[in-house]
Amino acid sequence: MPRPTDTRSDQDLVEICNRGDGDAAAAAFNALYLRHRDFVLRVALRLTPDRELAVDALQDVFTYLLRQFPPPGPGLTLSARLTTYLYPIARHSTLSLLRKARRIDFAELEPDALAAPAGDADGADDLDRLLASLPPERREILSLRFVDDLSLEDIARALDIPLGTVKSRLHLAIKALREHPAARNFFRP
Repeated sequence: MPRPTDTRSDQDLVEICNRGDGDAAAAAFNALYLRHRDFVLRVALRLTPDRELAVDALQDVFTYLLRQFPPPGPGLTLSARLTTYLYPIARHSTLSLLRKARRIDFAELEPDALAAPAGDADGADDLDRLLASLPPERREILSLRFVDDLSLEDIARALDIPLGTVKSRLHLAIKALREHPAARNFFRP
């Protein structure tokens, strides 16, 4: 039987974790993990096709997050959504694991490099090729906005780039997708 969803906000759960009150903090952290594990795994899988490595990154991200809470850590103050905080950690962890595993060339580890998405449904291969035609930094912005549903401001914070850069990359990505010959299957005028 599925576990009931914790309806408390991320901010409330983080505050409980910050207080470090034994069982309550453990339950709050578990709720944060259950709520955000799919997001972190999606980020890792965008960077590597190796599922085991992506799961290792997932573990690293939540181990890092756990260390931020007392008693070992100083506590965490959220100034944005938790996904905005987790995204750069997941990205960095995955790229570090890739470097350690030497599964890709160092030249491919540009900060904005993303693995092309894998297709598994009708038309998915066409969509994957269409998305793969975009520069990595534009593909990343599209994924964060339309797959992960981050606001433009949250994307700017997560990537540590100006809001204007986010808007420009998103605009150029959408424009390039609409103008691509394969786009007629996905966009209607």
